[in-house]
Amino acid sequence: MKTSLRAKTKIGFIDGSIKKPPAKFLEFIYWEKADSMVTAWIINSTDSTLHGSISHATMARDVWLDLEERFSQTNAPRIHQLWRTLCLIQQEPTATMTEYYTKFKSLLDEHGELQPLLECTCGASKNLAQREEDQNVHLFLGGIDNDRYNHVKETILNTDPLPSLRKVFNHFLREESRVVAERSREVKPELAAAFHVMNRKYKRRDGPRPKCDHCGKIGHEKSKCFELIGYPPNWDS
Repeated sequence: MKTSLRAKTKIGFIDGSIKKPPAKFLEFIYWEKADSMVTAWIINSTDSTLHGSISHATMARDVWLDLEERFSQTNAPRIHQLWRTLCLIQQEPTATMTEYYTKFKSLLDEHGELQPLLECTCGASKNLAQREEDQNVHLFLGGIDNDRYNHVKETILNTDPLPSLRKVFNHFLREESRVVAERSREVKPELAAAFHVMNRKYKRRDGPRPKCDHCGKIGHEKSKCFELIGYPPNWDS
């Protein structure tokens, strides 16, 4: 909902930054029209069972604060669950780096929505944002498969300052592509060797026909020569 309001530059009607002008001012008519529109958007976006308790509100901010007060208390269990999942997340053996990052980022974004970083105008805000970004990088690295990417993790952890989460993901993505390319090059000689063995077997089976040391004819060996062991009864026919 906030994303939609930001796209329409109407977020100020719920966070209080767009103040209600006095009724005697001309701007009041335009404010009232926009506020009623935002109120309708919020009501239409909620469950129908809630409409009876919020449809009589006169301002969009009142509706928002009412919903926030009623449902924000239920965020604590979900925040706890998200933190636990982020701390224990592990890359599946068959999962690609993109699949792992997508799963991790979706959990991280949901947590950021429920527990956003506090805004301030002092210089400490930049340090807090960097600390949170470093924390996300550590959580992401904690779930990476050590058997495949331990050397990459060590390289990143020895970098000062730590790169952003997006750069870390791109680093692993390049490493994954390199490993896949190396494996494909290793498979080709194995296939060639297998083909060579099969070809040798084929040649042994369909190679030169045997030659008899007794009669000199091709197609049989001496041990099976009719001149020595006798002709079969139906030979004439």
